[in-house]
Amino acid sequence: MVESSKIKGPSGFLQLGAHLLVVDYGKVYHQDGSQIGFLFEDGLLEGTAEPLGKWDGLKSIEELNGAIFRGIDSYGLQLELPGPDRGPIGGLMYNFTISDPQSGSSNPADMGSTGGLRYNSKKDFFVLFGRIATPDHKLVGRMTDDGTLYFRDERFPETLRKMDENSQLSTLFQGTKSNGQAWRHEFQRQLYKPDKIYWENEINRYFEDMDRINAQQKKYIYDTMKFYADSGLLHMVRKSEGGAALGNVRHGASGVTQVRSGKVNLDRDEFEREVQFFKKFGALMAVPSQCKPYVEVRINLVVAHEYGHQLEFCLTQATQDRINEIYQKRLHACNRLHPLPEEAGTVSELIQPHQFEERIFVSGYARSTVHEFWAECVAAFAIKESRDVLKQIDSEIYDLLMEVVLKPERVVSTLEGKRENILALQTSLRVGGILTEDVFRE
Repeated sequence: MVESSKIKGPSGFLQLGAHLLVVDYGKVYHQDGSQIGFLFEDGLLEGTAEPLGKWDGLKSIEELNGAIFRGIDSYGLQLELPGPDRGPIGGLMYNFTISDPQSGSSNPADMGSTGGLRYNSKKDFFVLFGRIATPDHKLVGRMTDDGTLYFRDERFPETLRKMDENSQLSTLFQGTKSNGQAWRHEFQRQLYKPDKIYWENEINRYFEDMDRINAQQKKYIYDTMKFYADSGLLHMVRKSEGGAALGNVRHGASGVTQVRSGKVNLDRDEFEREVQFFKKFGALMAVPSQCKPYVEVRINLVVAHEYGHQLEFCLTQATQDRINEIYQKRLHACNRLHPLPEEAGTVSELIQPHQFEERIFVSGYARSTVHEFWAECVAAFAIKESRDVLKQIDSEIYDLLMEVVLKPERVVSTLEGKRENILALQTSLRVGGILTEDVFRE
């Protein structure tokens, strides 16, 4: 049991018969000013004195006939308990009786220490008449008797986002429906392997040839695409644009010509070469150019690069214009500070070895076009090693990519419901313990 002294509860008024009791951050006060109990925002009560009564452990507000709380929760949002809707019950650590309002009958609900809602195979929640709460009694959403889940968006706490087949993670509920009927409910994402975690399943769905490559190549893809999987953006791109596969092509970009081709085709030889470069040199390397003594910085993240071309199609036109403005500024600076020699034979940024830290673009190839600039930056943002470099070299595009990941409502297109879908998915990923600050540390 969580100690009430260590958490912050709701504030408002608790009406119980003729009594109107003040509730201040969960503490329930008698009219004489003495504390007589504690109300958690999930509707559980500790009682110590009349008129609440005195009991050991916890009771639900439903057990106090006629009790109604109206006020605000710990977020400052309107809260009414018990509320107009009844839902399932599971994971409670005590016994009580459920009254069926239609039949008037009562059924004992003894969940003991089992049951409740397990989300993403690792996060456990209590469910009290449909109110989904953490073990420390913080409300995170609602559940209906048909298994529909609504989660509070951590970034927009006033918003409950409905989960669907695209946003909901693996779900197992054991308990009772609101009328006391025993109930087990399970949900699994389509074509997901239950022995694989979320990001691994997402990458396997995105990269269609995963079964045809070796262990080292799989590790390369997992290491370089996990970030975009955990952020939900890989799912958004896959649903909107398609996946990626190996083929025999000179270049696999879906966005280079701005001809929307959907699925990415990666040249097999280029892919195998990138894997070896990444293993030997990491994400970034300097390679000699044909024009001595100049070198070109290279990013060894071809899968994330081609994914970046797909991601571009998911952004608003205003965001694409913003990317172009950033690119044009950097191109102008590059032409001024690192002009290409006449014999260069390339459109990439060339630098002398001692200018490695002074380059304008995160990679030489990023200079070539605005589309390649974006794709190279998306690639660099995929792993911590090159993400830190990108932040140092180009803070503007780094900040924009942070918005794409953490504030997609600002930059993701509304077409085909992409914006609402990514917000719902990210809400789900946060509840499931996937989209956390740790994604930027790995």
